[in-house]
Amino acid sequence: MTKAKKENRICRSFRQDFPQFVERAEALGVRIDVSGGRRRPGQDRVFWLDGYRQLTGYTTRSDGRRFTRSDAEKNIDKILTQIEDDRAVAAELSIPERFARVMEEFRKIKPRDGMIGEVRIPNGDTGHCFFFANYDGGVRLEGVGDVATAKAEWRQGETGAAQLDRFCDALEADFARRQEEAE
Repeated sequence: MTKAKKENRICRSFRQDFPQFVERAEALGVRIDVSGGRRRPGQDRVFWLDGYRQLTGYTTRSDGRRFTRSDAEKNIDKILTQIEDDRAVAAELSIPERFARVMEEFRKIKPRDGMIGEVRIPNGDTGHCFFFANYDGGVRLEGVGDVATAKAEWRQGETGAAQLDRFCDALEADFARRQEEAE
């Protein structure tokens, strides 16, 4: 029998390039991966937080200057600090308050056909919606699990924004129903 491979949430190359952040990242339980594919000589590695947020590997800064290792370190520190701060805030919130934070972000999305809308709060709370003919998705709170799912079917002559409003209303109704059942 083979020995089971230990799950390593922080990739080896991140451990080599940025050892000063490994302990904080492990304490937060985040996953950091390196982009696949071949790099050109002299090109920096691109690291991703939980598969969605780019940490390093930018070519230029907002002021037009070259993105340096120091900029990468500042960016990693900023993002890990945001997660730590937001988790401290979320620890003080009730489940309905955390759900309301996700829904507030959901209602800001401008839907486009064929797009997948995602809401990611730094503490790990997420929401998603598939913008196809029927809008389908849900909300998941870190440490709690799925708290609401919904579907809003397509209606002739309805705008995407109106369908998203119906989808959000359905999510809130499903959340309220689940909260009543839990009591």
